[in-house]
Amino acid sequence: MKGIPFFLIFLSVFYFGSILITYAQFDDDEPRTDLVWRQKGFEFYIGSGAYFASKQTADYYTGYPDNDINLNLVFNNEYYNQQIWEIMNNAYPYQEKYIIEDNVMLPAYNIAMDIAIGAKYRFLRDWYLDISYSFRRPIADNVFRFEFPDIDIGNINKNSKYSRNQHLVAKEDRHYFDLSLGYIFQGHPITKPFISIGAMFTYTNIKKFLLFIEEKEFDLLAIAKNPNYTPGVQDMPDYRVWAGPGYGFSATVGLKIAFSKLVSLDPFAQISVASFGNSKVSLPDFNTSFCPNFSVGVRLVICDFAIIRNK
Repeated sequence: MKGIPFFLIFLSVFYFGSILITYAQFDDDEPRTDLVWRQKGFEFYIGSGAYFASKQTADYYTGYPDNDINLNLVFNNEYYNQQIWEIMNNAYPYQEKYIIEDNVMLPAYNIAMDIAIGAKYRFLRDWYLDISYSFRRPIADNVFRFEFPDIDIGNINKNSKYSRNQHLVAKEDRHYFDLSLGYIFQGHPITKPFISIGAMFTYTNIKKFLLFIEEKEFDLLAIAKNPNYTPGVQDMPDYRVWAGPGYGFSATVGLKIAFSKLVSLDPFAQISVASFGNSKVSLPDFNTSFCPNFSVGVRLVICDFAIIRNK
């Protein structure tokens, strides 16, 4: 089910691309075999696809005590802890105490949507500069269980010793700005492979970090801003934002499918090696080592001649 949105995005891009292709105007005296994409000038594109984030940075969302945002923000606060006791007593009335199971899974990112806009400038027949902006929203998901240590499992099912899965869910907004140099191969008038390498600037903003206990939601970012929360007591607000810049490099390969002199569809694959969250103030303990991330998708491209000739 998680792949359905991306499948629909791909269908939408191809659908609208086919409409443009259908209505693209060809000169009556110019046969299709003579189709040639413009050799120089600007190209503008929009794209969509799937983004596969490295789980290397997802260790920020384990909830471990050593992390900046951790489960102790909830369990060591007597008011939140009381809420959890009430939740657990209602869900598991037979238990007398609980601990977090030692075998905690490490979080990983779900496949994210990739949306991009960009422009290319062909300064030579085969060479171009490409500048683009991409938005990705990876979601990290982690599960853990409560263990009831006082239960004798000798005469009961082992699963009765544990709670159902509890969840940690984090949502990031990742912004990519990429400047690259590319080369396009001119072996065929319609299908043209291309490759580019570039430098990128990234900006990561953690939008949500939620703890779910039996479907009861605790906002860990809000709690971290006010860790000493006491009902009825007003504290000074903390305007901290969990965000930070980063940088890296990218390599892209693709295939330009030129259906006319004006419009092409460019399927592509990209690998980026980048760091994220380089801010010790806003994102302490965030993994800032370089890690690989992947994306695949398709771009709908229109050349500048389509704009110029209509003026």
